[in-house]
Amino acid sequence: MTAFTPLDRPAFYALRPGGWRDLVTVLHPPYTAWNLANVAIGAAVAPHLYGGRLLATLGAFLLGVGVCAHVLDELNGRPLGTRLSTRTLVAMAAVSLAGAVAIGVVGGVTISLTLIPFVAAGAFIVLAYNLEWFGGRFHTAFWLAASWGAFPAFTGYWVNAL
Repeated sequence: MTAFTPLDRPAFYALRPGGWRDLVTVLHPPYTAWNLANVAIGAAVAPHLYGGRLLATLGAFLLGVGVCAHVLDELNGRPLGTRLSTRTLVAMAAVSLAGAVAIGVVGGVTISLTLIPFVAAGAFIVLAYNLEWFGGRFHTAFWLAASWGAFPAFTGYWVNAL
């Protein structure tokens, strides 16, 4: 068996392939933390900060981006080289996106229907960006900044401003 060195890793945070380590690696911890921080920043600048709404929004983005977007990325080309099966990646993507959408719909029904366009836009961009729909037009630097930077911050703001 050959030693696994940092230079063999596809990303600085990638663990040695196999088992539970693949689950940690595929979550892209630094990028997931960045995305969740943007949600929190948006919530922090809102006129009101509702702890429950912030936690729900963080949960939805954790599922939608932290899990779904990243497993779709792995499914689309295996950039992290995990040993997770295609079936596992598809199941993780479907369940996590359904969970994120469910949280958003509950928020839309209980807080304000104005949240529903956020839910629809979030679900669309996760799929369009990571599956490179429309010839990859959504997988660009602009959409990276808009989708994983501005959108989470604006969503965190909006849900707490209501």
